Order: sequence, then structure tokens, then C-alpha cells
Amino acid sequence: MSPTTQTRDESGAEDAAGGDPALRGTGVEIPEGWAEADESTVLQDGEEVTVRRYQADGERVLGGSHLSVVLGEDDRLVGLTRLEAEAAGDPEDLPSHEQAREAAYTWLAQQDSEYLEGLTEQWVDRHDEVVVDADGQEAVIPGIKVKTRHDDGRYAWVIVGVGARIVAFERDVTWDSAAQRRSTQMWLHDAWVAAVEGTGDQPPAPAAVADAG
Repeated sequence: MSPTTQTRDESGAEDAAGGDPALRGTGVEIPEGWAEADESTVLQDGEEVTVRRYQADGERVLGGSHLSVVLGEDDRLVGLTRLEAEAAGDPEDLPSHEQAREAAYTWLAQQDSEYLEGLTEQWVDRHDEVVVDADGQEAVIPGIKVKTRHDDGRYAWVIVGVGARIVAFERDVTWDSAAQRRSTQMWLHDAWVAAVEGTGDQPPAPAAVADAG
């Protein structure tokens, strides 16, 4: 299935100040001056999911600062990421592993306490993301990743940034042990999306093969 994409032009751009219902209760806010840049219906492990993306002035720029959400068919929050170069913060100010754990599990409990009960921690470690800022320079978004495995065999994680801010969340992620790489599509990850769209290279393992499903 190829992604079905609806890109908002300037005349139809939704004012992000109104917020996205998917973000209610997450503590993640759309930055001032950002608007919806894209909405797609795509496949993720055989399930139709909705991907919404917000960027400055509502302009879709892969690799740039963005806030994206993935919603399942039942409207559950499958994933979100807020990568904002201007709000990255100093890596020296990252929370400790224990503080990141506390922030991650508190946040997960607020989103879906029943789901949290099925999670077992795998590890906690430093995890950075990179975006290109408004000047065309790479900017590092530092974080601490709390990775877990659910009773159903799939994986979930939260990346906690400076100030205990939620940088990213994904759940229901599957793994191909034979290939030693992720199986689940990576709609929150711009390099992977670019490969699917034919504007970037296939990512190496452990990233998923760039295939829209």
C-alpha cells in the first residue's frame, strides 16, 4: 500500500494553536508558528494508521524540526516525536537514568495505565536524534531512551530529553531476529520516510527496510 497523503497548502493550513486532539494529556505542545504540514494514511504492520506532521509555517521539510504523531485505527497513540532544534537543550542537563525512568513511566501511566502494566524494562541509555535547523546546520536533540518489551512480544520506548521533556514515544514495534533489524515501519523517522519516497537511501540495519507495506 502506498501512502495516501494530504498536504495542507497555505490556504488550507490548520492553525496549530488550536492543538491536535491526539496530543491531549501528553504534555507535548505544538510550537508557536507551526502548523499541520501533512496528513497521511499508511500501513504499519498491516494496520491502517494516520500520521500527522507539524512544522514551521506548515511547510513539509524532511530532515527538519518537526512534531509528528501516529494514531492507530482505534485512535490509540502509537507514536509521537517532537524534534525541535531550537529547544534541544544542553546534553549536560539531561536527566539521570533513574530520573528518565520515572519521567517515562509516569508519562506512560497517564497515557495508558493498563498498557504500562504489561511492560518489562529492557534497558535505559543515551539516545540522540539529529535534525537540520533553519540555517541548514545539523542540530543534536539529546535524550535518554527507556526501552521496554510488552507481554505481547512487541516493544515500546520513551525518549526523555532535557527538562524531562518527552522527545519521542513508540509502541507496538516488532523485531526481525533473523535479519537483526526492526520489522515495523518507521513513519516518525525522516530518513526512512525519504527512502520510501525515493529521495533517500535504504537505511542499514537495525532500521526497518524502507517499504510502505
